[in-house]
Amino acid sequence: MSQPIPPSAADWNNLFNLAVIIALTALAIVIGAMIFFIMRYRERKGQSKFVPDFSLNRFRARDSVVFASISIIILVSLVAASYRLTPNARFEPLVSKSMVIEVTAYQWAFRFDYPDGVTTLDKLYLPGNTTVMFNVTSTDVMHNFYLVDFKVSTEAIPGRYNVLWITTPSVNGNDTITYSIRCKELCGVGHTFMDATMYVVSQSSFDAWLSNQTSASSSGTGG
Repeated sequence: MSQPIPPSAADWNNLFNLAVIIALTALAIVIGAMIFFIMRYRERKGQSKFVPDFSLNRFRARDSVVFASISIIILVSLVAASYRLTPNARFEPLVSKSMVIEVTAYQWAFRFDYPDGVTTLDKLYLPGNTTVMFNVTSTDVMHNFYLVDFKVSTEAIPGRYNVLWITTPSVNGNDTITYSIRCKELCGVGHTFMDATMYVVSQSSFDAWLSNQTSASSSGTGG
């Protein structure tokens, strides 16, 4: 199944594209004005030297206020949009309504502990259309738990838990969506190879997988 872009990532992509359009438009206006004034007021033979008038009159003051106001409105709007798109630290979902995964980073892997006592290494299985909270920590040095496709991350710090949460996309039938997980904190010689894979499956497929893992753990054959 093709990877759908998570809603949070799609919003960030749209905001980034908007910022790029605004920046390129401003750049085109500035460069265009520079070229116009260079050509319009360039020095010519037999012409007296152009001396700009720096005195501040009513019209120049008005123009300055207009352009400054436009710039402030654009920047404040982008800041407000960015603030709206970063809800993790401000609007954590209720634990009772979330699936909680304990994430432990170490050199150089990720361990995932599920509420049912199941543990996996470098492979994270999640049901679709579910709010998932990650309690992230480390056992040795500082790492980073980075959900690449969701465009969210948090530091993994020894002796401390940082909370990160996402909502997984819906999955039907036996389809599986895969996403990448990486450490983006330089954590030693094996940092380049410290990654994991997230598998998002339907609720029924996840329940079957979790049941198999629980049975294997109880029988002593591993998880």
